Amino acid sequence: MRRRSALLAAAGVVATAAVALPSIAAGPSHGDIRITSVVVNDGRSLVLGVNQAMTFPISITASDDSGISSVGPVGVWGPKYGVLRVSPMRCEQVSATTSTCTGSASVDTSRHQVWNDEAGTWFVDAQAHAVDGDDIRGGNLGGFSLKRSGKLTSPPPAATAAKGRPVTLTGWFARASWNDGRYFGYGDALIRLQFRPDGSDTWTTVKSVEPDISGVLTTTVTPDRSGTYAWYFPGDKWTGPATSPRHHITVTG
Repeated sequence: MRRRSALLAAAGVVATAAVALPSIAAGPSHGDIRITSVVVNDGRSLVLGVNQAMTFPISITASDDSGISSVGPVGVWGPKYGVLRVSPMRCEQVSATTSTCTGSASVDTSRHQVWNDEAGTWFVDAQAHAVDGDDIRGGNLGGFSLKRSGKLTSPPPAATAAKGRPVTLTGWFARASWNDGRYFGYGDALIRLQFRPDGSDTWTTVKSVEPDISGVLTTTVTPDRSGTYAWYFPGDKWTGPATSPRHHITVTG
């Protein structure tokens, strides 16, 4: 079946930054035990292309005055009942009261472990247990993003252009379809055309262009100096960032 129950024991973690303490502390608890940190994939976002498999580390830190005996089960759930598997957590004592427990999670888009409509904000669900029997569970331990990979391509324009004469630049923006295992043109985005003049390290956005429904980009610039152009998409809630190949235009006259 395409849908899966978000069972805590079978879920897995993908990618996030460190989770804020107020979010971690939420949830039922017995005693003074606390989950103080949740970090997935070393704080980096997870962006998945087609037919792509990845494994990511998970780190959960918990504290109690008697010490921590274990963390688990740990789960991850997302939109449309999305879940991923996570390995058992292995704990290392940091101090008499605090332990950091680590595990890993895997995801493979070629096996349909995630679907297009499961991109977006996901949450961590975890339990921690203290030596004296205290325990805590948090079901919404900070939001994180699982995104579909974006791709920008562009054919090279003419290598030279007369100063003051318009030049047409084109490109194509596509997004990974986990459902189909291929990239499709995507039009619901705003793509930046950026320019870096010769002798500079700074890129400047000269135009923002919305692609058509097939992802095709077309715009015209009137260069007054030589430099390099590239299309750039910074990413959004569902789609990862993308940059096209760079093309240099020498301005004459």
